[in-house]
Amino acid sequence: MLSFLDKQIKMDSADDAESVAKQIEECPTLRTLELRGNTVGVEAGRRLAQALEMHPELERCLWSDMFTGRLKSEIPPILRSMCSAMINAHCHITELDLSDNAFGPIGAEGISQFLVSKSAYSLQVLKLNNNGLGAGGKTIAECLLKCHRNASADGHEFKLKTFVAGRNRLEDPGAKALAEAFTVLGSLEEVSIPQNGIRAAGICALARSFRSNPSLRLININDNTCTVEGALALAEVLDDLTEIEVFDLGDSLCRDDGILSISEALSEHHYKLQFVDFSGNELSAETGEAVIAQWKEVFLSRGQNVKLKMSNNCFGSQFHEVKEMAESTPIDLGESDDDEGTLSECSDEYVESEGDYEDEEEDEEEEGMQESHGGDDEGNLNDLLNSIGGLKFADTQGRDIGDVVSFHNHQLKLNTAEDAEPIALQIEQHPCMRVLDLRGNTLGIESGTRIAEAIKRHPELQRCLWSDLFTGRLKNEIPPILRSLCSAMIATNCHITELDLSDNAFGPIGAEGIQEFLVSPAAFSLEVLKLNNNGLGAGGKVIAKCLSECFVRSVQAKRRLKLKTFIAGRNRLEVPGAVALAEAFCTKIGSLEEFAVPQNGITAKGVEALAACFEGNPNLRVINLNDNTATQLGSAAIAKALPSLPRLEVLNLGDCLCRDQGCHAIVDALSPTVHKALKEVDLSGAEMSGAAAMQIVEKWKKFPSTVRLIVSSNNFGGVFEQLRAVVNQNIVLGESDDDQGSLSSDDEEKMSAEETSDDDGLKMEAAGSPSDPDSLLKRCRSCMEAAQDRFESATQEKAAKLILELADIIAKSSNNESIIEMAVDVAEDVIKRVEAVRRRPIHTTSQLVNHLIAQSGFVKCEEKWGIAVNRTALARLLSRIIARGHLSDCSALIQNYFGSAV
Repeated sequence: MLSFLDKQIKMDSADDAESVAKQIEECPTLRTLELRGNTVGVEAGRRLAQALEMHPELERCLWSDMFTGRLKSEIPPILRSMCSAMINAHCHITELDLSDNAFGPIGAEGISQFLVSKSAYSLQVLKLNNNGLGAGGKTIAECLLKCHRNASADGHEFKLKTFVAGRNRLEDPGAKALAEAFTVLGSLEEVSIPQNGIRAAGICALARSFRSNPSLRLININDNTCTVEGALALAEVLDDLTEIEVFDLGDSLCRDDGILSISEALSEHHYKLQFVDFSGNELSAETGEAVIAQWKEVFLSRGQNVKLKMSNNCFGSQFHEVKEMAESTPIDLGESDDDEGTLSECSDEYVESEGDYEDEEEDEEEEGMQESHGGDDEGNLNDLLNSIGGLKFADTQGRDIGDVVSFHNHQLKLNTAEDAEPIALQIEQHPCMRVLDLRGNTLGIESGTRIAEAIKRHPELQRCLWSDLFTGRLKNEIPPILRSLCSAMIATNCHITELDLSDNAFGPIGAEGIQEFLVSPAAFSLEVLKLNNNGLGAGGKVIAKCLSECFVRSVQAKRRLKLKTFIAGRNRLEVPGAVALAEAFCTKIGSLEEFAVPQNGITAKGVEALAACFEGNPNLRVINLNDNTATQLGSAAIAKALPSLPRLEVLNLGDCLCRDQGCHAIVDALSPTVHKALKEVDLSGAEMSGAAAMQIVEKWKKFPSTVRLIVSSNNFGGVFEQLRAVVNQNIVLGESDDDQGSLSSDDEEKMSAEETSDDDGLKMEAAGSPSDPDSLLKRCRSCMEAAQDRFESATQEKAAKLILELADIIAKSSNNESIIEMAVDVAEDVIKRVEAVRRRPIHTTSQLVNHLIAQSGFVKCEEKWGIAVNRTALARLLSRIIARGHLSDCSALIQNYFGSAV
């Protein structure tokens, strides 16, 4: 495998591509070529194609996200060059992934020659997700049919197994064309075509094609419009699909009759079934109860643990009744806030007339395509909005669209003010906009300024759903965009209740873009702040400081800030960020109901600070610290806070290494008389021993059967089956394959002698510290022994810093072999300790090596640690570590970046 994953190389000319091409040419055996996360131009594509011709053994082409910033007209010739190279080299390609390349219908032209060639006869996996194919979907379908015919004529079998083409605007014509191809192929195991605007006619055609593919394991038609008609067609073929494992019908509007038919068609014959999604299907409470009853009878009573998702439906006032029926089962109904409410009579009438309405709408669309853009201003606006995927005003007239303006997942690329004009006009012309949903689009500086101007028309704005809004943007672009949008809310005196900026990887500088807003009167009303997966790092402290300041100002203005929900998972907050947030929420705000900071590299000291803050927030319902490193010290602090939290519903400490003493402390502190609302406690991945589990299971009997305890992925070893025999239904053990095995005596010794201090960050060469190699080595060894925590962390940053310091010692050693050997000895000890820690899904050694590669500047690095990296010395150190039998699972990756020095 040769990988250039996410190196963000911009290859315009042949010269730009020369380095990559040479690596391809010099690779002795190239079966997988990964170019994801770079950008290739026409000339560069030709140079890469020349290199590809030297590798007839090539099988897997992982080429997603490869044309960022390219004109659509550039892409077909690039694809033709690279595909022609594979044809000329007589490759037998098994996987082609071109996902996340927004090349539109003409992109299909670039691969059509390849798809009918002998090089495609071996194709098993074809991924064309999020390409905007549109009419190009029919081209792809025709190519698949022709490939099958060509292969048969040449005495070969074309056995495509996986076809993925979500978010492509395939609609009914594309779906019908693909259905014809699928029927002929008959070899499919996975079909995933979510978010394609496919209606009942297209779904019916696909359903018929599924019958010809009895090996189907996964079907995903999420977020299309099945309606009852399409659902009935799917139900009809389920008898023939006994291999099915995953069936995703989320947001498909199958409605009561459709879902009941599908539910009844699923039976014990589907013995491999693992997951079904019926969420967002406008189901009534009666249907929800019927499905749950059927699920219990057909699957759960036979011990078949089939998960069912049924959130975002229309259970209304009966939601809690339905949810109670699903208690202690793998049926997920979501939260009551996600429920869409009881269907009104108007909605029922709309369902009954749905077929006629869809036919009329199709006719209107066909007529609209034939009409010119002439007419009045409103008509022009409608045409413009429709052409970029916005909502047509004509379609909203006569229907209650409420106070929401939504462009959710329209995939609009708004660079200039002109690009944003139709969006801005719709915002400006909306009579009452309380919710603005811009999720799933991408916004530039000029377009952000234009939309900000439109927002100034709406002082009534309350909820800003702006997650996933900056895909493909440079980090320095994002703060000015955020400042424009936030300044508009401040200027117009909005009272914002929710701000969601999740899944925007803007890093620490993103905090600068919202800090002015967070201390302004517009934020005094803030109840929900979601900053999940932003890579905030040190920006977490900025956010905490802003919230503290906001609280002080709000009290002075007699509009006290009452923030209820704070979500900031996957942000590298670590201990400094956690301590800063704890101070803000504990000593000042005190109104939290939901607090979620999973996967942040927070160790015991940070968890202790947060636990103290929880005591000052007695209304907390949800606490999620998953995948941080609490250890028994942090767990004890949380246990101390629990009696102060009578409204607690969910406590998630999964993968927090609470260990035996910590788990006991948590369970002992929970009381059925105090915590009457408790629903779930997660102690999975805690390094809990079998003996401790036996005691904890016994203690859990104090709670009613509706309160779940999750203890999967622990260290029960030989006790696992014994536990399975004695646990009640409300205790989740998981599968024996997930168990981490019994702890060794060394592990138990380590746990009993757990660290008493937490390092805030490894700083081995503080001001005034000696800098000669011998002194550094002594300091390095003492730092390693000081805190076991760094080797058990969720991110392995601390261990990586230690390895970099050791490489620096080697660089300064003037080739003194005794110093080098001692440094390697210490490094080997570090690696052994890292290897001893089990983490999922990415192993600790992989996390460690990824950090070393990033800090060495080989790939884009979110946050530099300020440690000077000598690549030669680091390569020398890693080479010796590998020679001693370590990092074997990462040796290819290390060699790929550090080259022949390793």
